[in-house]
Amino acid sequence: MPAPTDPKRLQVINRVVAVLQAITAGASYFYTPYAVVKRFFHWKEVTGFPVYMVFSDSGGSIVLAGAPDLYDEDFYINIKGYVQDNNDTVTVLERAIRDVQRAINEDSKSGVAGTLGTLAIETRMEESPETDNGYLSLEGFGFFDMRIRVKISGDYGEI
Repeated sequence: MPAPTDPKRLQVINRVVAVLQAITAGASYFYTPYAVVKRFFHWKEVTGFPVYMVFSDSGGSIVLAGAPDLYDEDFYINIKGYVQDNNDTVTVLERAIRDVQRAINEDSKSGVAGTLGTLAIETRMEESPETDNGYLSLEGFGFFDMRIRVKISGDYGEI
């Protein structure tokens, strides 16, 4: 018997992880991530930077989409990141945030099968990322927390 299909929410989260793992420093991106995980790292655990952590976040809604048993769900994905630089943490932090935003944006615009552009109806960065406000910079670290609103569609067995 085949395994059930993952919920669309998990498919989207897994795609975000894959998109962030595919970032490579060069002409389009500043940094290659050291790790992208679906768990929380404490900065003392990390041995390379930047590190991105991807989670389901609280909030959102599910509404009837007009057809029987078809629903639109808005939910949030949270991306947390650690960076390190002993001299200019702000620059490294802002570049890492931009790398994440660009990667999510580019995949969301794509119409290639399996991308965010086909898995989700919409991905939006409605809020500016929150940072540690420099509190970790004494140790040479920086931290950001970014929420992405995602809209998917399906029946309760899919979303």
